[in-house]
Amino acid sequence: MLIAILLFGNKGMAVGALYAGSIFLRREKWDEREFQLFYKIGNITAGAVLVACVVIFRFSDVFINGFQIGKNWLGLVVSCFFIAHGATGLIVFAKN
Repeated sequence: MLIAILLFGNKGMAVGALYAGSIFLRREKWDEREFQLFYKIGNITAGAVLVACVVIFRFSDVFINGFQIGKNWLGLVVSCFFIAHGATGLIVFAKN
């Protein structure tokens, strides 16, 4: 989705909005256990991203190989979100 937005600009954003809204167009009913797992994954991901945001803010003035963390905070937060969400999903679904 991030690549579509970067490549196509406003048109990529519109596609993202349509894709995000497609969840409401489905007719299948989800099981209560699936909702519990998705909420659990979402809560753990939110906590991990909050911690990542604090760390990124704390080190915003640091340069790593000419890359200033403070100027590229959005990409770092989005990357932390995807990594945390994927890892949390793998761990939770492996246990259940």
